[in-house]
Amino acid sequence: MFGPDRHDVFWIVGSGLKLRHATKMRPGAAYSGQQVPTLCDDLIKVPQATPSGREPNSKSITERCPQCSEEAERCGFSTISWDF
Repeated sequence: MFGPDRHDVFWIVGSGLKLRHATKMRPGAAYSGQQVPTLCDDLIKVPQATPSGREPNSKSITERCPQCSEEAERCGFSTISWDF
């Protein structure tokens, strides 16, 4: 899924937020509660993992940070929405 020439960003909803931000940090590389940098130079907290069999609360959130969107497009990143 991840090739050496592919540059991905992951759109995640940080803990307590109602907006997706883009981060270069791969899911699983950060623990819940850890702050990760976003493309808009903000820091967001990685949310708790959703228990098996349940749908993540963030699944319905589709709005994206405009600054992250602009930077992702400018850099030509492949984008993936990710829910924990």
